[in-house]
Amino acid sequence: MTPLLPIHRHRSSTVLRWTEALLGVLTDGGLDGTRRVIALRALLAYAVGAIQLEHLGPLSGAGTTAVAALSPVTFPHLTATAAEARRLEPDAEFGGGLDLLLRGIDDR
Repeated sequence: MTPLLPIHRHRSSTVLRWTEALLGVLTDGGLDGTRRVIALRALLAYAVGAIQLEHLGPLSGAGTTAVAALSPVTFPHLTATAAEARRLEPDAEFGGGLDLLLRGIDDR
């Protein structure tokens, strides 16, 4: 399996330029110090996690269908959520999650 992120990110000019651009946006948004570090890591973790989830366990996949078919008596919240999840497009899932994260970062 190939890792999604370079292990030696400090040696990748592409990763360094992307990170510098993102840090510029965060700085322009009023974040500095520890808050900027946490925001950078949270955005990176979200992006990588969302990409990984889409490739390994998409909401339109067999796993979501299997969860939706579980006993609603035993798993009422899980089955209802899975039934709803099957209708969610990948772009809406990513954008919605990113919006939640960004609103949290902006909550000062």
